[in-house]
Parts: sequence; C-alpha cells; structure tokens
Amino acid sequence: MDNEITNIKDLPRSERPRERLRRDGAAALSNMELLAILLGSGSQAIPLLSICNTLISSVNNDAEKLSTLSLEQLREIQGIGESKGMTLIAAFELGRRSLKPGAPLSLKDDELVKTFISPYFFDTTNLQYQLVLMNHREELLATSEIIIEDGHPPSLKYIVKLCLEAGAASVMICRNEAALPEKYLNKEKAFVVQLDAAAAMLKIKMRGLLVL
Repeated sequence: MDNEITNIKDLPRSERPRERLRRDGAAALSNMELLAILLGSGSQAIPLLSICNTLISSVNNDAEKLSTLSLEQLREIQGIGESKGMTLIAAFELGRRSLKPGAPLSLKDDELVKTFISPYFFDTTNLQYQLVLMNHREELLATSEIIIEDGHPPSLKYIVKLCLEAGAASVMICRNEAALPEKYLNKEKAFVVQLDAAAAMLKIKMRGLLVL
C-alpha cells in the first residue's frame, strides 16, 4: 500500500484492504492494511490510512510491539479514541491467546473435517480448494488454500510438497460446492486418483475429496 495515499477511496477498488483480504488471504496483507480493516474508518479530521501509518510507524512496523501498547498509549494517537483503542486491544489479546498451545484438534471423521473447514470457504461464487493435513492420530497439523489455474485441478506436485513439509500422515482435500462443467469434473476425478496413488507411495493416508 502506498503510504502517500491517505484515503482508502483513492485506492483502486481491487487494491483496498478488504478486497485484498478476500482475494489474497490475510497473510498477504501488510500490517498497515490489517490495521485498516480492524479500525474500519478514520475520524472527521484524520483519514484512516493516516491513522494506521502513524500507529504502525510508532512501533517501527513491528507487529509484535503493537500488542504491547496500552489503551492509554493508543489513545494518544490522533484519530484513535476509546472505541477504536479497545477494538485493537481486544484483537491483540486474541492474537496472544491463539499462540498458547491447546488440545490437538481431532478430525477422525468427515463431519468433524466439514465443521472445521467450512469457515475457510468465504467465497460462494468462485471455485476454492483447501488442503487439510493430519498426523497419524487424525489430528490437525495444518491447512492450506490451494490456488488453481482456470480450468485445471490443483497441482499434484504442490500438494505432495505440502504433505512432506508438514510431515503429514493423513490428508484430505476439500472444495466448495460449485456448478462445474462435466469436463472439469472428469479432470478432478483423475486428479483425485493420482493424488491417492501418490499418497500411497509415500505411505500417507488419502481420505479423498470432500465437497462442502
């Protein structure tokens, strides 16, 4: 995001923080863009991006330092009042809590996978794939959105690479329900067969394709 731009509306619609999050995922956004989404709007006197730039500059663009700021320190920044400051404090606390180890998430049956992965499918119009990687106890190791090229199923080579990097013992690929041409469905069936064969060679349990 260009720091010289102070008004969200001056950005092309496709490059605004919310649109980028929807298209590219939260991990692709800068610290400033994430703050812009959290704060939502500026004040009458100060544009949103100016507030975000001041805030992120105060900690030298270090997201970890952001979480150490108190409500009083946040309120010292022009444009951040009580309400916006509390929103940020709450977000920082959730971030801290998410780092604490919890009980492993069991995904032993398809319904458990469906319940877990459904919120990842935020786009109801475009075809999406999510890969779920599990250990030998069918507990969650990681998930990954699989980017596809138009008209082609996911990359088998890329999925195998993710499985090996995560040390997965079990894997399931999920996609949203979409109206797909018969030609694509045939390609997808062939891809699932190939993935099953590749997983078997690597002694990884392939739990199939789950359509949500």
